[in-house]
Amino acid sequence: MEILTNTGVKKLRWPKLRELKEAVTVVFSPRFTTRFPAEPCVVPESYRGKPEFDLDNCIGCGACVNVCPTGGACLSQVDDLEAEPPVRKITLHYSACIFCGNCQDNCTTEKGIKLSNEWDLATFDKEETTETHEFELQMCEKCGAVVGTKKHLVWLAEKLGPLAYTNPSILLAKSSDLLKLEPGEATQESAAGGEEAVGAKDFMRILCPKCKCELNIRL
Repeated sequence: MEILTNTGVKKLRWPKLRELKEAVTVVFSPRFTTRFPAEPCVVPESYRGKPEFDLDNCIGCGACVNVCPTGGACLSQVDDLEAEPPVRKITLHYSACIFCGNCQDNCTTEKGIKLSNEWDLATFDKEETTETHEFELQMCEKCGAVVGTKKHLVWLAEKLGPLAYTNPSILLAKSSDLLKLEPGEATQESAAGGEEAVGAKDFMRILCPKCKCELNIRL
């Protein structure tokens, strides 16, 4: 056999013997392929497989949705304000997952979602690759804006400890036995200007940052 090089024609010596040697070596070498599905396949500990939610630690904050690079194809979030009570729905389509690990790395609680070692995700029904989890929302008692999920507020209260007493919204979300004022109960129409009168009891309501800022300014 001959090959053409920059310096001219160069002969390859014994090419067939070399190929024969490689073939014989492979025949008598240990098998390097797996016997799946006859035998289970063991993946490394650092393998990034199917994402799985841990609902005991997931607070529905949506951090995983925000950092997912698939643009909503894998992780999506919808706030259903018409439901009673209002809920946040977080949907996982793991058939569109690229297994980047951003959701796991940016989880607020660091335990809410993990990439498991499950790698055999083949299925004939694509609907089986979709799962949706609902989290009850906490709304602002004044303007009706979304404050966050109740689990998120409770988690913040537990995380802050005694510092939670500096924020009435977090305190009320954690202490369900406290008196919850009905919308409009803590305000009265001013006879002179027709504006809502505000007082200290207004602070004991769950308010969004905008309403809380306005309350502080007016008070």
